[in-house]
Amino acid sequence: MSTSVSALNIIEKDSNMSKENIQEIIEKLKIRVSGGRYLISVFDTASDWKSQIPVESVIIESILGGIHERNDDWEFYGNGAVRCYESETMNLVKTMQWNIVRRKGDKSYKRRPEFKKTELKLNQLPVSHKVFTRDVANNVWHLPYAIYIPRLIERFSNLLSWHDEEFEVYMNGIKKESFERKKLDLSQDLVGVPTKISYDWNSGERLF
Repeated sequence: MSTSVSALNIIEKDSNMSKENIQEIIEKLKIRVSGGRYLISVFDTASDWKSQIPVESVIIESILGGIHERNDDWEFYGNGAVRCYESETMNLVKTMQWNIVRRKGDKSYKRRPEFKKTELKLNQLPVSHKVFTRDVANNVWHLPYAIYIPRLIERFSNLLSWHDEEFEVYMNGIKKESFERKKLDLSQDLVGVPTKISYDWNSGERLF
């Protein structure tokens, strides 16, 4: 069993967290993450024009430091969005953002020589599945609202860690004790279908 640890924290909008609350959570989780591994934060986007806490800015500055005094122990890894839909009507229910920072250290792929072929199969990703190519491989995800939390856990844990590494899950900074890491299953996920939109000049002439 590896001692490497990554952490996922989901901040729900109705948690009414202050800037200070978020900073305290991040400070706590930073300590948990091993060298070369990840701290993932998922949080609601603004749904109106009211003044709100800039959650992403608070998280990034708490980890990477200010623009003139960067923390050399961490690096920005990526960000994206999650759009959650009602299963029957396919109406958009909520949109969330995610960002990932990585503690500097040996990258995950360097552990590959440690595993036997049978163990490598445990970590295989379904890269030929249509959901993987159309959704997982992009930075805007589309998920059923009813199961979006377990789907997020499954995706991030499989994409960013090996099967024998710890992947800790937190809800509003509180650790979920019941989390069980599962192999990535895309059978219940949504498949994006492109829709062609026509673009016309004011004259009525079709652009494309």
